[in-house]
Formats: sequence, C-alpha cells, structure tokens
Amino acid sequence: MLKNENKIAELGVNTSYKGNLTFDKHLKIKGKYNGSILSGGTLYIEDSALFEGDINVKEAVIAGQILGDVTATERIDILSNSVIKGNLIAPTIKIADGVQIEGRCQMIQDSDTVDIFSTSVSQLKKSVSII
Repeated sequence: MLKNENKIAELGVNTSYKGNLTFDKHLKIKGKYNGSILSGGTLYIEDSALFEGDINVKEAVIAGQILGDVTATERIDILSNSVIKGNLIAPTIKIADGVQIEGRCQMIQDSDTVDIFSTSVSQLKKSVSII
C-alpha cells in the first residue's frame, strides 16, 4: 500500500488544463496542458500528453510532446518517441533513442550552487555549459 507522500496526482487523458500550477511531490500529466509548472517535485509527462509552456521542477520524466523549455534541478529523462520543441537545462539529461528535440541542451556545471527558484537569469547562464 502506498503512503500518502508517495501518491501521484494525475491529470487524466481526457483532461485539458490552462494556467499555472505548483505542486509538492509528484504530478503525472496524461492530457493537454497549457501554462507553466513550478515545483520542487517530480513531473511525469505521459506519451498521451501535449504540454505547451515552461517547466521548472526537481525532476522531469518525459514520454509525450512538449512545446516549451524544461528546467530541472536534478535530472531530465526523455523516453523514446518523445517530441520536444524547446530548451533543456539540468545537471543530468538522459535521452533515449527515437527522441526528437528542436532546441538546446544545457548541462548545469555545479548544480549544488544553483537554485533556479531564486537565482537571476544572468547567474543561471554563467553556471551552464552548452552541449
């Protein structure tokens, strides 16, 4: 049985959401989302999902389509057949075979010294390397 802190909130396949969202632990998106997400938790974008907007999270696992930038303080995992039209920024980025990316990948050089929630854009740019 799952403990409450391990449960994953979910926006289902037939769900459409427009706006900005924050969450604490885990969120799984299976439907359409238009807006931004800011969280210290883990975001799952399922293969049925279409996400339009920017993402700032601790971890992201992507299997669907994203039109926007993804920034993670720990890691981004991109699963096969995902489509991303935007930039990726994280200390660790894992890209599976068959992924389509139209954008830049930036690996943060010293993730322990970067806090994306309070660091200025110019400081963030200084802390990344472009691959």
